[in-house]
Amino acid sequence: MALIGTGRWGARLAMAARRSHRLHIVSCFSRDETRRAAFAAEFGCDGAGSFEEAIEHPGVEAVILATPNEVHAEQTEACAAIGLHVFVEKPIAYSLEDAGRMDAACRAAGVTLMVGHAFRRLGAARRVKQLLDDGALGRVVLAEANFSLPGRLTPDQWRYYRSSCPGGPLMQLGIHHVDTLAYWLGPIQRVQGSFGRLATSAEIDDVGSALLDFRGGTRAAVTGSYVSPRTFFLRLYGSEANLEYGVDMSVWPNAELLDLHTGLRLIGPDNTEEIQVEPCDMVLEELEEFAACVRGGPVPETGPAEGTAALAVILGALESHESGTAVRL
Repeated sequence: MALIGTGRWGARLAMAARRSHRLHIVSCFSRDETRRAAFAAEFGCDGAGSFEEAIEHPGVEAVILATPNEVHAEQTEACAAIGLHVFVEKPIAYSLEDAGRMDAACRAAGVTLMVGHAFRRLGAARRVKQLLDDGALGRVVLAEANFSLPGRLTPDQWRYYRSSCPGGPLMQLGIHHVDTLAYWLGPIQRVQGSFGRLATSAEIDDVGSALLDFRGGTRAAVTGSYVSPRTFFLRLYGSEANLEYGVDMSVWPNAELLDLHTGLRLIGPDNTEEIQVEPCDMVLEELEEFAACVRGGPVPETGPAEGTAALAVILGALESHESGTAVRL
């Protein structure tokens, strides 16, 4: 694989690849020459002088894009044009048009396009899906979810700017909960959003919320902040029981440790049950699934359809915030 984008999350993807016997990074590229050289030395790959040089490396079969979201479409098209499979970090893009371009390019080239919606792969998320399928909660009528991470955004970062990071924490963090809730509860058909720039010096909105209506009738609220302490929870309210799912995010960004610091409780009318979770290394799992797809395996669980559906919800929330009315998806 070639890895494009050697920032914080790019390094985490490389660490996960290093934990696998099926994956090997042979080239990398980022615009920062110093960081690129350090990354190449740490992970034993060639530091390319350009994006084109990295993906045209003779050992490359597939590409990981951990790059600013606004360049995902053009980079994906360039990879597909030379027959390379693509793993792209979420969100898939910043417009439905770009997401469609990416899907079309990879379909035409006969290569895999996978989107990095990893959080649905956590052992706790899989266990919740089992509980829902078994009817443990009855009919789920309401959901609440928050994903917040504080950060020091500076003008040299693409997330600092409204143009390159629309939707702020909902586009970058809350979109994970949108994907997980859709995985659990089915398609989302309407959204109403609200965003604000309350505490940061950056251009972007630092808080956001979205009210979701699911096709099956469930209502949900997804919220996120770039200035509040680390928070990750999802709560489901059913006709028979409630469920609380929370993670101690002090271990972040060590994603492989999240399930070991998770609390999952099923709350019935008369008792509360602590639910056991089978730990999962979510980033390693998604990259190994990607490798299987490259080798002719099944289509990825989170492909362009899932990535586009999650993006549509966040874009709908932004449109709703501007118009003042809910948006049907």
